[in-house]
Amino acid sequence: MRCAALLITLALVELGNAAGGGKVLTEDPLTGLPLIPQTDSRLHLGNEPQKIPDMTICKSKVQTDFYPLFDIKTSATLAWYAGHLPLFRKVHGFGMNRSQDAFYKTDGTMIVGITGTPAPDGQDSEGYSVAYMHAEPGLSEKTIASLGAGKIVCQ
Repeated sequence: MRCAALLITLALVELGNAAGGGKVLTEDPLTGLPLIPQTDSRLHLGNEPQKIPDMTICKSKVQTDFYPLFDIKTSATLAWYAGHLPLFRKVHGFGMNRSQDAFYKTDGTMIVGITGTPAPDGQDSEGYSVAYMHAEPGLSEKTIASLGAGKIVCQ
């Protein structure tokens, strides 16, 4: 029974690969920023973003692309983004029992938010998701820092 299930799974994966599988992006289409490879699952089904409905945060129009993360620790995710976004600032937050870190452009127009799975603050957890945000006009540093805490501060 297990062998049959394994063969069916392998056949489906091969069929997906033969059909071209999903599109694998190397940069986020909204911001043009680099996209960590761990947004594509082990099945290589692609990593096109889930578009979050546009919202207004502190009088700024914010557009967001959302990606789940696969098989990577939060610390490794943060290290990857630190190496790929060297001109961005970083802020750490903790909310909803999860680490909530953000890399952001100094003018507040581009933000990359990294969320971990539930764990005590300071404990390395599995990476949960990454969100790419474009804000116009840009958000203040204080507002960006408050995003992960669940209580937005407008300044």
